[in-house]
Formats: sequence, C-alpha cells, structure tokens
Amino acid sequence: MSYEKKVSVLMPCRNEAGTIEACISNVFEFDPPEGGFELIVIDGMSDDGTRERLERMKERCKGLVVIDNPKRFVPHAMNLGIRRARGEFIVRVDARCVHPRNYLVELLALSMLTKADNVGGVLQPMGTAYTQRAIAHAYRSRIAVGGALRDRGEYIGENDTVYGGCFRKERLIEVGMYDESMVRNQDDELSFRIRKSGGRIFQSGKIRVGYYPRTRFRQLFKQFLQYGFWKTIVIRKHPLQASLRHYIPALFVAGLVVLSAGSLFNARISVLLLLFTAFYLFAVSVAAFRVCWPAEWRLWPGVVLAIVLMHVGYGTGFLFGLASNTFNLGFAWFTTLSR
Repeated sequence: MSYEKKVSVLMPCRNEAGTIEACISNVFEFDPPEGGFELIVIDGMSDDGTRERLERMKERCKGLVVIDNPKRFVPHAMNLGIRRARGEFIVRVDARCVHPRNYLVELLALSMLTKADNVGGVLQPMGTAYTQRAIAHAYRSRIAVGGALRDRGEYIGENDTVYGGCFRKERLIEVGMYDESMVRNQDDELSFRIRKSGGRIFQSGKIRVGYYPRTRFRQLFKQFLQYGFWKTIVIRKHPLQASLRHYIPALFVAGLVVLSAGSLFNARISVLLLLFTAFYLFAVSVAAFRVCWPAEWRLWPGVVLAIVLMHVGYGTGFLFGLASNTFNLGFAWFTTLSR
C-alpha cells in the first residue's frame, strides 16, 4: 500500500468553538516529519459556530480537510477519518489539547524505537478560571483517577492504553478500527483488542500534552457518569480488562445508598453512615490538600468537590451500566447524554 503522507492527524470535534481555531493552529505549527502530514477534522454537526470557524481556517491552512460526522459519535468520526486518511500513520488529537511542536516527530521516533502497535504521551491538565483549574488539579490526584499508569506523568513503558495514540493505518484496519457501538471508552476497547491480538502499547512521560478539562462541575459529573456507564460495556465485551479500581467507585456509591436507606430505620446505621462519610471526606480532603499546597491552596474546596463528583459520577454510571447489562434495560438515555 502506498501513502501520500507520512502522518494523518485526525481531530474529531463537536461544538468546540472556543478552542478549535487555537488547536488547528497548534497542529499546523508541528515540526513536520519526513514525508509530511495532513490534518483531518471530523465535525459532529456542530451548531455553536465551530463549523464557521473551520471554514475560515480552511482558507488560512493549506491542507486542512473537514468532513462531516452525521452520527456525532467519536468512534464513527475516527473511522471516517481513517478511511479518508492518506498517511501511513494515524495520530489522534483532541480539540481541548495543546500539543508540543515536536509531537509528531517524537511519536514516530517512539514507534520506531519500540515497534509498538500504539504509542502515546501523557496529559497534563490545566485551566484558566477557578472551576477548570480545580478540576485540573483533581486529575493530578491518584485518589481521583485510581492511579492508572496512564495518569502517571513520569511513567515510561508498556501500558494498557494511552492518550490519543499513534498507529500504523494498516494495523488499525487489521484489528477492525474503532467499535462504533462504544460511545465512550472507545480507546480502552480498541487498546484491549490490540493487546489481545498480541500487540503492544507504549507510553512515554517525556511526551506531554496540555489538556483543558471541563469548565463546570456539572459537566464533569456528566462526563464521569458516562465513563462509568460505558466502562461496563467494555468489561462485558472483554471481561479480562476489568480490574479492582473499576469497581471501587461503584462499591462506594452502593455503600452510601445502602447505609442511607438503612439509616431511615436504625439509629446505629445512621452513626455508621456518618462515620463512613466523614472518613471518606477526610481522605479526599487530604488528597486535595496535597495537590493544592502551597501554591494553589485557594483551589482546595473546588478540588475536593471535583474528586467527589468524579467518584460519585463514575460509580453511579457504573451501577446503571451493570443494571442495564443484567436486566437489558437499554442504553438510550446514556447514548443521548454522550452526544
């Protein structure tokens, strides 16, 4: 198979009017690898002015390709981009991220060095306003995200999945590309299939990508509600991918529900609920303090709230997913949430 470019950079997006121009400009400032690269933006029928900004950027950025994603979901967007791509390598970027100039060069060098099927760097959350900065600090706490290797900025080595990813196009086609039934967690599901087929995934903490998280706590809760729900779908398809850290938030939420219900009928259970909640909030508060002190101590209350919303959102979504899988309740509500 012959290729016109070395790399095809794919950027799925929907309603990213506030960041899309900066992200596209960021990509076109990349140091080009030998063989060059193209940028394909797959727009999920944006209605907030994103599309108008994309049309303006096409006039300024030679080589920018914009295609429609009528289904609006990320895995469909990625598959559309992969089919349209003219590059030997596929690299995914996100409209909420800021990438280093040497991003493509470093990814290709890592791919050549490790011979891995997928390589990537690590996200460094950052923010501007108070809420976004608090959420960014929450991401830096291992108690918030379970201590996954993907979230350890210093880690260099094999991993279960990585941010974005850099793949050979032929390899992506060989494993079946992205599963379009996975509205969320599609990267996890694809990574599992790669590893199941004998492939390797490699992460380098030296490749750092800035990430702007959600700007409102309500959006954060919704995001983690989706993550928890769709993680159960991944586990149902690939049971071996499950680990204890996926179940802990659900056990926490279930414990709160059971103790709350029991406290209505038994005073001792009320005391147990109070102690359980107090111990949890103390642990979260200490973890939040550690990531805030001393420079950002004013963010401490927001970080505490963000971590709680991550846990409760993920755990609640996971329980809904388990119930849906067990009783065949359907996914329509969470599918709508994820648009």
